[in-house]
Order: sequence, then C-alpha cells, then structure tokens
Amino acid sequence: MQVNNEDQNLEYCRYYHGEQQDPYMDSFKGRAWMAEQLASERASSSAKDFLSFVTAHINKWEPYGYEPDVARYMAFFGHCSFKEKIEIARASGLGNALQFEKPRGRTIFESHMDAGFYTPETIDTGVLLYSDGNVYIKNAVQYFVVCDGAMPEENSCNQVYFHVGKYKETVDAVKKLIKESWERISSLPSKIDDIVCDGGFSHYKFLSKHFKGMIYGQTEESKAVEAFHNQVLNIFYRTNTPSYEWFDATTDVETFVEVWSLLLDEIDADETRAKVYDFIDDRFAEDCRNLGFEMDTFESFYKHCNYDPEKSPEKPFEELLSVCFDYHVLGNAIFSQWRYYNHWAYDVRAEFDTKWFRLAFNKLLELAYPQ
Repeated sequence: MQVNNEDQNLEYCRYYHGEQQDPYMDSFKGRAWMAEQLASERASSSAKDFLSFVTAHINKWEPYGYEPDVARYMAFFGHCSFKEKIEIARASGLGNALQFEKPRGRTIFESHMDAGFYTPETIDTGVLLYSDGNVYIKNAVQYFVVCDGAMPEENSCNQVYFHVGKYKETVDAVKKLIKESWERISSLPSKIDDIVCDGGFSHYKFLSKHFKGMIYGQTEESKAVEAFHNQVLNIFYRTNTPSYEWFDATTDVETFVEVWSLLLDEIDADETRAKVYDFIDDRFAEDCRNLGFEMDTFESFYKHCNYDPEKSPEKPFEELLSVCFDYHVLGNAIFSQWRYYNHWAYDVRAEFDTKWFRLAFNKLLELAYPQ
C-alpha cells in the first residue's frame, strides 16, 4: 500500500516508492528503503545532499559494519558525479570499502569496458569477482581525488573500487561454469577486434584467460566470447548479486520489453518528450547485443520480408511486420531503428515513433514465446 503524500520527493529514491511498510525481505534494501523514506520527507537541496543524508542514516543502523552497505548504495546511486561520491565516501570514513587501487587477491572473473574510446589504458567501468566471493565495482573519477590526505596529479581516469559484498554462491557457480567450459574458452584468441563505428574497448577475464579488444560478436570467436560473458552475467542475476544490478544487463526478452516499454509510457506522458534521450542511450544497444541482436541497418529484416526499399514503393511498417516470423531478424530491425534515432535523426524528439517500438516489442514477444 502506498502513501499519497504530495510533500514527498521521490526523485532520487531507488527503493522507496511511497509504501507504508518495508516491502523487502533483504536487510540491505530494507535499511536503504527506510533511509530514503526519511530523506524524501525533507527538503534536499541537491542529489548530493540526498545521498549524504541516506548514507549517514545507513550508518546509524549498522554502526560497526556499515561500510559495505554504504559503498553498495553509493555505487548504484546514479544522480551524483563520482567526484561527489568520493567526497561523501571520505566524509563517511568508508575505509577498505572504497579503494583507489585494485584490491589484492585472486579474481576468477573480471569484466571491464571503457566509455567508447579505443584506449585500453582508460578502461573506466567494471566488476571484479574474487575467489573468496568478494565483489567490487570499479568506476572512474574524472576529477582530482584526495587520497589519504594527498592530492594526486589530475588524471582523467582515476580508478575507484566499491566493495559491494561477499557472495559465495555466485563464486561457486562461476567457477563451475568456467571449469566446465575451459577447454573451449581457453582455445579462443585473446585479441579480438570487431571493427565497429563508435565502438568501445572491453577486457574480460575468466580465471587466467584474458580477452581484450572491441568485442561485439561480429566473428565466430567474438560471438563465443560475448556469449560466454553473458552466461556468467546470468549467474550474477540468478544469485541476486548486486554487481549485476550495476551492469543493468538484460539477458531475457521479457525484461527487455518490460523495461523499455515503461520508458515509452513516460515519453508519451510528457509533452516535452525529454525521456526520448534516455531511450536512445547506449544501454539499449548493450541490451540488444546481450540478446544476440545485430545492428545491420534493416538488411536482414528487409531480406526476410522480401522487400527492397530502393526498388519497391514504401510500405507501412505494420505490413512488413505481418510477414516477419523470425525472432532474431525482428530484433535486428529494432536495434537498427534505435540506431537511426541514436545517430542519424535530425530532430529526434519530433521524429521518435513510440508506436513503432510498441508494435515491434509485441511481435517480438509473440515470436519468442509462440503459442
């Protein structure tokens, strides 16, 4: 049951949505829910002010072991810059829960990616799973960072590691999967370069095997690496490991349609259509790749529908959709349509067609789960 309280500000809330009672069975989420409830009832001057209040309140509930919970909450809070997070973390005395060097120990899985520049030295986001079950989220601080009272030189990619907890079930399952697949995975080339426009650099590690390059599934080797990487991420999802939440990786079509359809609703409900820019964010592309779709500028879709746009009269999308019976072909078309708005549209707010995506999403579910 939700509270109808116009004085509450839920803009920055992740766990509290106006409920009267804590809906979570998870102790961390419960503490975060209560802290956000209290924060939403006061006037926060900024996202930083809100985050400072929440982290201070989480401290009260776990005064002698709060560091992992605070670091976890901060790692997933998307409304502050990392410079602001570092300032709050230092004020909160996070200690080993927040580190500026890669934590010592043996990792069995690492996934790193950059911000879209082919520069291996500036890999700036990632997750690390250690053999003892500890999970760290890595991100970059794009500003000066005070570390142990010293001011280091300016670095466009200072690394910071947030400890988000220990997950034995996850590490056991990941070890098992890697060992079962070791013969196949270890034989693949370590250097992979799928030449793609606006591509980013990735670095995956499974036990002692590293894969580096532009990994986008355009070759058989690249597809094998990316598919195995997604298998590991599915373990993070199944075992409810927070780092999966940070990845925001969608690996099932129902979740994909549900998440992006909600954003379509928000676009239609707002006359400014400002949320269009959230839809054309690169996360949509990552979800498409995770589902095995390719951005091929409608080539496979037109071929499957026996339609040549250069030689045939223009056909309504509904007509083409009625003769599309291939799940992956339609997924490729969805990816291609997104790419048009992301890269080529002159006036994306005016041109963006929510109806197109709704029709495509509905047909995609039909093809994924035929009656």
